Amino acid sequence: MQRGQLHRMRQSGWFAILMLALAAAAIAACAWGIGTVSYQRTIAGFTAEVTEYERKASMGFFAGARGTFRTLAILFGGISAAGLAYMRFITPMVRANARRQAVTRNIRLGLQYFAALLMTAVMLFPIYWMIISSFKTSAELLQPVPTLWPQHFQGLDNYIAVMNRAPFGLYFSNTIISTFFIMIAQLLIGVFAAYGFSKGKSRGKDVFFIIVLGALMVPIQVTFVPVYVMISKLGWINTFPALIVPNLVSAYFIFMLRQTFMAVDNSYLEAGKVDGMGRIGSIFYVLIPMCRPTLITVGIITFINGWNSYFWPKMVTTKDARRTIAVGINHLRRTFAGVEVSNYNEIMAGAVLAIVPIVILFLFLQKYIMTGMSKAAMK
Repeated sequence: MQRGQLHRMRQSGWFAILMLALAAAAIAACAWGIGTVSYQRTIAGFTAEVTEYERKASMGFFAGARGTFRTLAILFGGISAAGLAYMRFITPMVRANARRQAVTRNIRLGLQYFAALLMTAVMLFPIYWMIISSFKTSAELLQPVPTLWPQHFQGLDNYIAVMNRAPFGLYFSNTIISTFFIMIAQLLIGVFAAYGFSKGKSRGKDVFFIIVLGALMVPIQVTFVPVYVMISKLGWINTFPALIVPNLVSAYFIFMLRQTFMAVDNSYLEAGKVDGMGRIGSIFYVLIPMCRPTLITVGIITFINGWNSYFWPKMVTTKDARRTIAVGINHLRRTFAGVEVSNYNEIMAGAVLAIVPIVILFLFLQKYIMTGMSKAAMK
């Protein structure tokens, strides 16, 4: 291979990706070899009385996954070999002819559109399946071969059954109330905390900010036991404070708003002080208007997280009076003599009703989410 061609290949961003795929193929091949050797040594010690279950149970990780490693080695190796061959032999011929460049550009654009449409279809298919399942009968959903369109269209029968079987209006109101107060509290606390961490002059603010970031690493499964004990001792089970108070603060949104506030030049705040504004005035009349897209993004994400929350509302609500929509859908399962009946069509109808507000909210405000995320990542 000529040095000039190799240099041009290395300048391409695809070259690094192909080298990474080649390294992955080498690692998978080594794991495949280790698994094959381990498998041969393991089966050599088996006797005729050993069952198939015992054989599988005695296999180590590499021996049991040797087939997967072999597939990965072949896949990544084939991708890297085909890509390098294309860059070495096809790319120089394309560059030598303007017409070939135009054809290649169109093919590449078509492949990009195809990949985008394929990824979109993969992401939207679960939603499509949920919607069409809400119009099917329970027997059709349990068929061995699934249908992509209802054979017996149920119309709104499943939705009517859901509204009659569960107090969905109450679930909606509980979710709206709890989500609204969580959103307002996280916005207010996040704004004031972010101002202190970004524009404050106090000592040790960076240490406290690191502690706040450390809270992002603690999952709710670690803290929910002591929090649940406190909620129980306060007598807040099946109340709105149990749903709202543990979620008043979000470390992630404090971090996000802090990064956005840091991007605002201090001269704007100094100008506000000249006009007689205090710190509160600077926050509400300078920082918030300038960072409106990020604040709207935080509000939308908080609303979506609160609306979709399942784990914590499931723990602190045992009655319909305070159940949220996510928990209420789980209680749509019918039971007969203590045995669950497969009414998945009604469950799907309830899920469709639950996502309608979120979908509408996202469709109208998606541009603010994109703008707010990009601005938060710039600093």
